[in-house]
Amino acid sequence: MSISLTEFKNTVLNRLLDLLWRQWTAIGVAGYSSYEESSVVDSEPLLMLTLTVARYDARLFDEVMDWLDVNGEFLNVQRLQNLAKEYDYQAKAQLSSVAQILGTRSSYALKWNKLASEYSHKEPVPLFFMKDGRPMPLPAAMDDTFRNHGLLRPVYKSKGLSQPFPGEGMPALLLRLRALFGVNIRCEILCLLGSVDEIHPSLIARLIGQAPRTTQNLLAGMVHSGAVQVRTRAREKFYSLSRNTLDNLLRPEGPTPWVNSVPLFRALEILWIGLSDPKRQALDKLMLASEWRRLARDMRPLLGDAGMGQSLRDESLFKGEKYYDIFVEDIDRMIAKL
Repeated sequence: MSISLTEFKNTVLNRLLDLLWRQWTAIGVAGYSSYEESSVVDSEPLLMLTLTVARYDARLFDEVMDWLDVNGEFLNVQRLQNLAKEYDYQAKAQLSSVAQILGTRSSYALKWNKLASEYSHKEPVPLFFMKDGRPMPLPAAMDDTFRNHGLLRPVYKSKGLSQPFPGEGMPALLLRLRALFGVNIRCEILCLLGSVDEIHPSLIARLIGQAPRTTQNLLAGMVHSGAVQVRTRAREKFYSLSRNTLDNLLRPEGPTPWVNSVPLFRALEILWIGLSDPKRQALDKLMLASEWRRLARDMRPLLGDAGMGQSLRDESLFKGEKYYDIFVEDIDRMIAKL
């Protein structure tokens, strides 16, 4: 028997929130998760997805802001801008609101101020929603910073419960590399190289959300360190880590457990925005099947880049409303593995 759109939406939301809580608590957010994160946490796409999905969990939203107050100097603001523009992550107004708040912190104010005035909603909208989709009730006193960006919410107050990211363990590897080498895309490149035998530079750029030319130039320079090597085949270059050079740091127990979160989390954002769209709530099963086909077409190339290209079956093989159940089954199976 088919599950309803409401049931499907609730299942997806709960699993996405579980994923977000698990990843954030692994790098120092105050909270609890029943599952232990074993993969490297990629903080920028994680933040972009969180700023969309955590509108349905105000506690998570504010705990992440609290974590950023402690660890914000280790995020790559330029990369966040690239994700917003090149991948079209939708949490742009939320991002600028958070950046404006972080821009008041003297130790790293300048870099966040670049984003503070970048985005806003034209018309004010509620920031937080209850899980059933209704807006959270708003108090008389609202947060001025978020309101300046068209988002209505209660006044934000930091609880000061988050900790600096852990100094060991795989989830915090990217942040630890940034603490060692500085906040630059070499750190993402090293994590990605640690997860594969070798890889083409254009794919590296796509997977980490950076410009191909910038990535190529950095790789060429990194080869001179001896830690990265290049192989040429038919005029194409493939990059890999030199054996044993950084293995203790990046591959202590085998390949770096790196997930291609930039395309994966954008696909999950497309999914959630599609399911939560109020316009779809009154559609019948046949019309929803048509909507699921559109979502599948938008998500498939992103899932392909994330190494999950087989997660969604070809929608053209299923006629009419039958695809409603196929899509639900595929999504349920995919997000259960995250």
